[in-house]
Amino acid sequence: MIVTLIGMPGSGKSSVGKVLAARLGFAFVDTDKVIETAHGKRLQEVLNSLGSELFLQVESSAVIDGLRDGTVVSPGGSVVYSEEAMYRAAAASTIVYLRCGLPVLERRIGNKPRGIVGGAEKTLAELYAERVPLYEKWAKITVGGDRTADAVARNIMKQLDLSPVPL
Repeated sequence: MIVTLIGMPGSGKSSVGKVLAARLGFAFVDTDKVIETAHGKRLQEVLNSLGSELFLQVESSAVIDGLRDGTVVSPGGSVVYSEEAMYRAAAASTIVYLRCGLPVLERRIGNKPRGIVGGAEKTLAELYAERVPLYEKWAKITVGGDRTADAVARNIMKQLDLSPVPL
């Protein structure tokens, strides 16, 4: 089984993904970290040097490469712009959308540079309005991402009817 977490930057994909993977005894793949490691730069620097179009291709490849059995995959929030990555993720995994309201995201993100595709051209509210329909389109399951990572992970496990591995 593979679980792919999608949602806006700040929705908790990395935090929830780590907890969920640990509870299930799965590997965890944070594609932002994979990209940073491969390029030897922070995500915003990678985005700045590649530009949005090439960055989205790199992100798509990182997601596709991460789709392995027994894995929780946490892609960047812009992965929904890649039809190929989303079709592959939908075919190979259960896609879970971590839904958060805009005020929660604004509080969590603040003024931190995050490597958000489109962030230089659009406000967070504009990106939110653009991306939410895409997240909803691809999600098999939607959970509220505005609680603790542990609570969200437990909710996902309940909806997927999965039990934690004994520690």
